[in-house]
Amino acid sequence: MCNKKTLYLVGVFLFFNAMYLIGSEVSKTPPAQEVAVSAELQEKFPLKNHHAKLSLKCADCHEGQGDEPENFQMIGDEGCLSCHKSKQYLADRLKFMDVLHVNPHNSIHDGQRLYCDECHFEHQKSENMCLNCHSNDVKIWMKDTP
Repeated sequence: MCNKKTLYLVGVFLFFNAMYLIGSEVSKTPPAQEVAVSAELQEKFPLKNHHAKLSLKCADCHEGQGDEPENFQMIGDEGCLSCHKSKQYLADRLKFMDVLHVNPHNSIHDGQRLYCDECHFEHQKSENMCLNCHSNDVKIWMKDTP
């Protein structure tokens, strides 16, 4: 059984761990510029479900690119990794796949050198690049690319 002191210490640990994960920069970051997104623009530039659930706005990724979504530029790896940490972090999350050399973020062919947008597309269906050569065997071990 846990006593009150143990529960308190666990609570303190969880609180400070959460604060560390959130990072001190969050409070210093100004809110993203609001961009009016019409139903037409939402249809033309849909968000992936997991990003929509986070209530991401255009300027969260396209910071400093104005307020015309049709003129936004691709954000590249730097933009993706500003939230998704690092290529090493992503490779480590799927490290269990290294045993069979099927970790898409630590490719047996390319290591971690691939650009994020070679497979992942925010505003259209993503593409599993591995299927270009491994069309028969990849379906066994990999789901649709998010």
